[in-house]
Amino acid sequence: MAGEIYFSNITGKFDWGSIVDQILRIKSLPLERMAQESAQIKAKQESLSKLANAVDAFNNLFSNLSVEDLFKQKSATSSNTDVLTATASADAPNVTLNVTVDQLSSKEIMLSRGGVRDLNDTITWNDFQLRYAKDDGDYETFSISAGSGKLEDLVRQINERAGSRIVASIFYDGTKYRLMLSEKNEADSRLETDPSTNTFVISEASAMNLNGTWGLDYGNPLQFAKNAQITIGSTTFSNPSNTLENVITGLTVELKNTGSATITIRDDYSKVKNFFSDFVNKYNAVVKQINEMTDKDKGLFQGDQIITGVKNSLANMLDPLFRYGIVSYNEDGTLTFNGSAVDELASNNPQELKRLIEGLKISYGTYLEQTRIDFQFFINDYQSSIDDINERMAKFQEQLIEEEQRLKREFSSVEVFINQAQEIMERMRTFIVSLSEMQGGKK
Repeated sequence: MAGEIYFSNITGKFDWGSIVDQILRIKSLPLERMAQESAQIKAKQESLSKLANAVDAFNNLFSNLSVEDLFKQKSATSSNTDVLTATASADAPNVTLNVTVDQLSSKEIMLSRGGVRDLNDTITWNDFQLRYAKDDGDYETFSISAGSGKLEDLVRQINERAGSRIVASIFYDGTKYRLMLSEKNEADSRLETDPSTNTFVISEASAMNLNGTWGLDYGNPLQFAKNAQITIGSTTFSNPSNTLENVITGLTVELKNTGSATITIRDDYSKVKNFFSDFVNKYNAVVKQINEMTDKDKGLFQGDQIITGVKNSLANMLDPLFRYGIVSYNEDGTLTFNGSAVDELASNNPQELKRLIEGLKISYGTYLEQTRIDFQFFINDYQSSIDDINERMAKFQEQLIEEEQRLKREFSSVEVFINQAQEIMERMRTFIVSLSEMQGGKK
């Protein structure tokens, strides 16, 4: 009956527990063999999974590849990066430009006429409006409510109301603390400060009064608003900020200082070189995994024609790269990348370089995709074998448990029989002794 408990040598007459253990050890040998077989298959499955992952990563290099995009990139260089830097998009033309930076852009900064001697002083201010001029006749107005408090309280209110265009802060002129108003972004306005024509980016639409002192100090702006100005050839033009976009199609220039620099736009093959570098790295990852799997001393796939065949197939497709010296072969089957060979081919025959990559995408992409599918099939097949062995082990373990119960039950019965037999023998011995004594056998 299931769940019964048997204790060995409970009578002290027959220690059968060790006998049962020995029998079960012998009967468990097939279970150990199955466990070893499962572990070996699992090890091969894990090893093949690593190779499959390496193949998948290699395959992704081609499945996600747009050859056209590799050859669209442009680079823009500056002969003097202290004066300007430049970047170019794919649609920029290959040209050389001589650029003179005549003037950098700057933000307008205005100060209030009034101020305080101590930042803890209490001030009052009236209702007033600040105006931000984006261009002639194009204004944005911000209303500031009357109030009292410290100068920083007025700063806070201005930033809350007008902070999208005007940044308020505090300026100490050596005598008093004054309200300072600055453009948030100089690119938002095309106006340049000109006190002679009363042209200001930041001004009052209605006058500001701080503790009885009116207005901004228009006569002495802390900093003039200026537009950046550059000259290319005989053409001079300006821009509100120091970042000039589409100076020509696709060219962005960042101005750093006044002076001259030459901008050169050319085809950029860095993505092409990155592709080949990535190709070699992923190729080598596959080969190294195959080398480990087929190692003559500890490889789990020694002599496996399918695994070694992958390495051979990958190598057989390398001829175009060897032809141009883009890669070289190492003793263990891995590759070394030669970037200068890519530079040379890109310079002499970029169309051939493009055709080369297109050919690799077709040959390697097709082969790697099929290999990935094949390996997944083998991995699934290994898993089916492992599941089958585990199922057989589970059934065998159930049989061993039943066998153990049967042996314990039978040996327990034997122990009871031996105990009963010994008790009978003891009673007979006692009876015989008593009978002998009754017949005079004992004087």
